[in-house]
Amino acid sequence: MFFNFARFFTQQQQLDSLLANPDCDLETILSTEGILQEIKGLGATKFADHVIKHPEMYQKMIDYIIQFEDELIDKKTQIQYPFLTSEILGSQNQKLIDYLFECPEEEIQNENQQIRQGLYNQLLSFLDNDILNVTSAGYFAKAFIAIIKKRGFDVWATIVNNKTILSNLIKHIDIKHIAEIIEKLIILDTSQENYEEKFFEERKQLLERIIKLLQNKSYNTEIVDNVCDILIEITTKSMSSLYYNNGEIIPFIDIIKKPELFLKIALQTQRIGPYQLLINLVEMQSKETKKEDDDEVVHNLEKDYSIFEQILSELPPNLLNQDYHTSNFINSNRSSIQPFGLARMHLLKLIQVLVQTNDYKIIKILINYKLIEALQEIIIKYESNNQIHACCDKILRAIIDLNQDDFTFDIFENNNLLNYIVQNHNIENSKKGFIGFLTSISNYLEDKSKQNNKIQKLLRMNDLWQQFTENILNNVNSKEKPFLCNANPRPSQEPDVLDEQETDNILNILRKFNNNFQKNDKHVGCNETGEEVQRNTEVLNEFEQDQQDQQDDNTEEEPIQQELHQQNEDDQPEDDDQVQQEYNQSNFWKLDVNEKLAQELLDNFQ
Repeated sequence: MFFNFARFFTQQQQLDSLLANPDCDLETILSTEGILQEIKGLGATKFADHVIKHPEMYQKMIDYIIQFEDELIDKKTQIQYPFLTSEILGSQNQKLIDYLFECPEEEIQNENQQIRQGLYNQLLSFLDNDILNVTSAGYFAKAFIAIIKKRGFDVWATIVNNKTILSNLIKHIDIKHIAEIIEKLIILDTSQENYEEKFFEERKQLLERIIKLLQNKSYNTEIVDNVCDILIEITTKSMSSLYYNNGEIIPFIDIIKKPELFLKIALQTQRIGPYQLLINLVEMQSKETKKEDDDEVVHNLEKDYSIFEQILSELPPNLLNQDYHTSNFINSNRSSIQPFGLARMHLLKLIQVLVQTNDYKIIKILINYKLIEALQEIIIKYESNNQIHACCDKILRAIIDLNQDDFTFDIFENNNLLNYIVQNHNIENSKKGFIGFLTSISNYLEDKSKQNNKIQKLLRMNDLWQQFTENILNNVNSKEKPFLCNANPRPSQEPDVLDEQETDNILNILRKFNNNFQKNDKHVGCNETGEEVQRNTEVLNEFEQDQQDQQDDNTEEEPIQQELHQQNEDDQPEDDDQVQQEYNQSNFWKLDVNEKLAQELLDNFQ
């Protein structure tokens, strides 16, 4: 196998030979196989220089992008050439983009100057059509977004002088590609520098226009989705700006902070965009405050979720409303299932992020409007929906973890959480999907009772709960936990260091099996060189080296640890002999079953 340098050098020679021919036209270049990568790469400057010298070639490139036919007549002119030219203009070739706004010093011919001045307007003429072809709109957007990226301020300058440009863009906002252009115009993430005007007011006015359009044309799902995608991208960009302490995008957020409007549209349309926008608005407050704690942001010094209070009363009841935009499906048990729907799933996610703000007033309002009852109902109704169960689990834990007596009373007394678990976690429902959630929340409550006396008292006073834990929960745990070595695979907090006894157990197991493998490597080596045995030795050595480093850092316990280490070395030969006796050298995977020894090993990990 060798590296084929000719693959690359021939391409460079290919473009050079094409441009050297004075009769070479655009179609000849575009028809050459593999030429696109060279034009976008090493040959970008040469190609741009050639096009600038022959601006009629630039005209043809724009024509291929903006012209479309309803019927396929010529595959090259309607498919291949438009695609290639959009890729070339969308590659952010600085010389080609600058040529739209500036006349090169060496260009003296009046004819070329006249052609150059009409190129930009020629590209924008695509928007004058009443109906746009979606594919052509994609080609146009790729080229125009590249222009915004390189010369965004100049683009806005032309928009200010020609109001019809924005009107045409908004007219076609129901097309995703055009909506993406509007998003780039508002955010204006451009690499152009040294421009005095930033067009803040014009960009704000554009943002207000599309929000007003969303409000008045909420019946059009394409407009709802596209406008919400624009607003979601702006709020996401705002959170990123907060991280980098860049406040230029922040003033736009005040225009977007209209949760009542977005919830109304979300409930009317059952689209996920408005819900995701509300989630972003909530999370933006939390992230901004987090950065303020690190002294990285200097605005909005206090958390204020009051703008969301007016919509809280409508959230829990709508969890129970049927989504008429979805149809039932047949599951593997031949049962007709009504889907929960993506919209209501995002509504549940919105409730989760609101609860996780730890704002007492928000949580109290949600509980007063029967949030807990709604969660209990959808958990049972959608028994196989693990996403619902996971969100409900996070919501309940977030509320209980606040350790507020009034919240605890609402959950356990007013909503009978314990009786709800006992009634549904039974043998009849053992095959239902929600049993996993009920088991998890039950174990959480038992663990929480060890830290919270109020919860402990409520659990101990409930006779049904006591019977449930003794007869059902303990039985389930005895079957499930041994498969997980009696350890929670997803603990709420990862321990900083391993328990000392657990560390000793792991070391002893590694040492015994490693020594035994070394003595019998001819039977257990993965290959003739015994690479697997060597790897086992390296793992043990690395583990013991880490332990030794920890011992060196703690000088006070060093004598005791050395004594224990010496004692383990003294006991090692006897233990090795015992393991070797129980070990089958010829068939190492067939160990004699010793239930007593196996139980002892499991007990050591508890």
